[in-house]
Amino acid sequence: DIAAAAGVSHGTFYTYFESKHELFREVVGTLVQDFIGQARSVPKLGHSPAARIERANRGYLLAYRRNARLMGVLEQAAVLDGDVRQIRLEARHAWVKRAEDMIRRLQEDRLVADHIDPYYAANALGSMVDRFAYVWLVLGEPFEEDQAVETLTQLYCAALGLEREPHSPA
Repeated sequence: DIAAAAGVSHGTFYTYFESKHELFREVVGTLVQDFIGQARSVPKLGHSPAARIERANRGYLLAYRRNARLMGVLEQAAVLDGDVRQIRLEARHAWVKRAEDMIRRLQEDRLVADHIDPYYAANALGSMVDRFAYVWLVLGEPFEEDQAVETLTQLYCAALGLEREPHSPA
């Protein structure tokens, strides 16, 4: 089916990929790079920590929505295939590292308490956003985007002890 859709023979397909499995890993690797670019394409909303968190949450949900079907397949495949799982974990680690670095900077600026472990907080809060996206955009739980972004941002900020005034999303 893949060879037919690409308009090439089976032999040509196997010139580039040893198996469908290898092709899938290549597609997933490309997905991860596209996902990161899409998430970062959201315009800046301001310079406050809460504005940066809101931008990151909105960007992540935007990228997840644009790739929801493939993200669902990726989640399933990661359970069954060690190579795909590694790609998924590497992508996750990139997001966690960015959040961890942000939390450390906020601690240096005395905006987040020192007793909060940046690594664990980044993992827990990132998992909240990621799982929310999966339940909404893959499993089909009905949520409204602006309310989802606002709520995730409120919870994220509250967990870190950051001030966040509720507002009406644009």
